[in-house]
Amino acid sequence: MKPLYQNLTRALYVIGTLLTLALMVVTPAALAAEKTPQAIVEQATVDMLATVKKHNAAGKKTDAYYADVQKTLEAVVDFPFIAKAVMRKSAKTATPEQMDKFTAVFKDGLIKTYAKGIANYADSTIKTLPVTMPADARRVSVDQEVSDKGNTHKLSYTLKLGDSGDWKLINVVLNGVNLGESFTSQFDQAMIKNDKDVDKVIATWLESN
Repeated sequence: MKPLYQNLTRALYVIGTLLTLALMVVTPAALAAEKTPQAIVEQATVDMLATVKKHNAAGKKTDAYYADVQKTLEAVVDFPFIAKAVMRKSAKTATPEQMDKFTAVFKDGLIKTYAKGIANYADSTIKTLPVTMPADARRVSVDQEVSDKGNTHKLSYTLKLGDSGDWKLINVVLNGVNLGESFTSQFDQAMIKNDKDVDKVIATWLESN
């Protein structure tokens, strides 16, 4: 199972780096735009880069750095939705307490891995592709092409319209690798390893990331 965990970590590092670099194509007009999925991704990029610059200046990553990253991600990522999707069938039989605990450890692991990934970045060219949004759309993809050091990476962010009317990020596909599906596979493997004991999976989740 270790290779899967390592692949997820590397993927999150790259996603963190590329999302931060996307600031290079954000304009003041975009920041002032309506809270469309594309504008949300771009604003999160601006906030994240500001956090990286502030804490890089301090010379080391402290708890305050991770807290700032968490604040930005919590505003745009639907962690409860993703955690439930990752648990899949287990979410139907899990108690509310188990759901809350898994959501908490899942979010903690994702934020820490992401924060480490965005701490290092380099110059790159970002192209955000036009977003097509039907009037009744409840899920939208924001796609980007990122050119860096001779390589082109393709990112696709999936955002979902919630009942409150806010768009939230629920998945990322990096160069064809679906992070949501990867985390689901990780959870399934952990359930097999722990004899389908959800509590054990929750207790050891951070150890495998």
